[in-house]
Amino acid sequence: MTMAIQAKGLSKSFGDTRALDGVDLEVPNGTVLGLLGPNGSGKTTTVRILSTLLRPDAGHAEVNGFEVVRQAADVRTQIGLTGQYAAVDGQLTATENLMMIGRLLGLPQDECAGRSAELLERFGLAGDADRLVKTYSGGMRRRLDLAASIVGRPRVLFLDEPTTGLDPRSRRELWAMIGELVADGTTVLLTTQYLDEADALADSIVVLDGGRVIARGTADELKRQVGGQVLDVVLGDKNAVPAAVAVLSEVAAGDVTADRLTGRIEITVDSPASTATAIRGLDEAGIAVTDLSLRQPSLDDVFLAITGHRTTVEQDPQDTGSRASTHHRHVSTKDSARPVKRRGVPGAVADAGIVARRNLLQLWRSPSYVAFSLLQPVIFVLLFTWVFGGAILPQGDYISFVMPGIIVEMIGFDALGTATGMNSDLRNGIIDRFRSLPMARSAVLGGRVLADTVRTLSSVLIVTAVGWLLGFRLTTGLLPVLAALALATAFGIALIWLNAWIGLTVRSPEAVQAASMIWLFPLVFGSSAFVPVETMPQWLQVAVNVNPITSVVDAIRGLVLGGPVAMPVLYSLAWIIGLTTVFWSLSVHRYQRMKTLV
Repeated sequence: MTMAIQAKGLSKSFGDTRALDGVDLEVPNGTVLGLLGPNGSGKTTTVRILSTLLRPDAGHAEVNGFEVVRQAADVRTQIGLTGQYAAVDGQLTATENLMMIGRLLGLPQDECAGRSAELLERFGLAGDADRLVKTYSGGMRRRLDLAASIVGRPRVLFLDEPTTGLDPRSRRELWAMIGELVADGTTVLLTTQYLDEADALADSIVVLDGGRVIARGTADELKRQVGGQVLDVVLGDKNAVPAAVAVLSEVAAGDVTADRLTGRIEITVDSPASTATAIRGLDEAGIAVTDLSLRQPSLDDVFLAITGHRTTVEQDPQDTGSRASTHHRHVSTKDSARPVKRRGVPGAVADAGIVARRNLLQLWRSPSYVAFSLLQPVIFVLLFTWVFGGAILPQGDYISFVMPGIIVEMIGFDALGTATGMNSDLRNGIIDRFRSLPMARSAVLGGRVLADTVRTLSSVLIVTAVGWLLGFRLTTGLLPVLAALALATAFGIALIWLNAWIGLTVRSPEAVQAASMIWLFPLVFGSSAFVPVETMPQWLQVAVNVNPITSVVDAIRGLVLGGPVAMPVLYSLAWIIGLTTVFWSLSVHRYQRMKTLV
């Protein structure tokens, strides 16, 4: 039998925590493997290794014959990934989300449109195709997430707890869709904490606990390991639980499970005679029973027998353990031709452009963010010109002095959006989705920097226009002005890379804001942006004169107003090249070696 997934001895540690400890897996083509286990058992780490998002410390794994480390790019052409969170962009419509994935997979525009319409129809989202996804319910977002993972007709699909948080109806609908994909030949690796989900969907099951495989087999095979049947007893008096446990322990074939809050007791019995003995013993002890049932062992019983504790998520009482039915329209994952990715520089540029377009659409659909981003420098222009200008420069043209400083200050604050945007994409699983696609590895960072550069350049032009209305005039020629614009843009790109690194490194949005402000405020207000350096204390002038913002502000002043240019421009270029090189390297290093979701 041909194996779609093979893993041998997978191990992974995070510091002192051993997440995986020698995991072996085999998944035949066209089947579903259920990876079962509690939180922290290693399920997600396994998926991340197999989908090329994480490197194992030891072991070997192949997906459709491609090794996940050495041939990671080839693996990505074979797989689809749905993570623990619906990794769809709330600021895009459903159609735009699927079109973006299709284009990143290398599908032609017309094929992208056809495939998107097909999936939206079959996943029951056609009527909401042009709504922003942020208005969708949780179930709708999950369906769209699954549709996004099969745009490229993957041969292997990884589903990491796909129904967590969904209501029973949405869970059953998603089960049916997964069943259709499997019926069409897709191989699925499904991680779950829901025992009924594994029972309904999986052809075979692997149980993980503490990063190790502790059991494997079909659902029926695992249930037979428990042996006998399970006797459920519900007492009329919850205070009688200790006495009932004492009676039932005499006939139980294993441990007795008791819940004092509900008065429910479960035991395994190995024969009808044991059941009769248990009932008779309770009656003789005068313990009233309100409900009694005998059933076959469930996977929960299996897990309890193997590990000594239950899973953290119990079976939904409204779901049954039967194999999920498929009542939706057929969802095709077969096609005569798989997407063929562009390679080399043209492919990387095209992918970066697709990501940049997505980021610009996000910005366009956040008018309040744009308004407040532009309002802040305008307020600074008015405040410093009309309130502080007379005190700072009583005999001079303060609007001309301060405008280059306002422009550079705005560039700095504008770059904060890079950090928050990267952090949001990381937390929401968007970056993991991008990293699991056969797209250029540079495109995510490149697309972000490109879009944010366009945003910064637009902000510079708008703020300059506001300054013009207040009396700011450019007194040099066209070439110096263009040079100043190029210098400001280059400095903005350097700060964007700095903030990209912060967004990829810091764990929470609040911490991202704090980390960005820590460096920005001292640099902006400890510079020549608003106040002439010669008016500052001598000891402060030393620091201000080596401040990169001072260099850039002085260079722009010289270029657009006349004055010293050579040294400020030279220092500015040195800072720009240094900052860009350092934080480009750090950002790429961090992006390539991300280990876990923040």
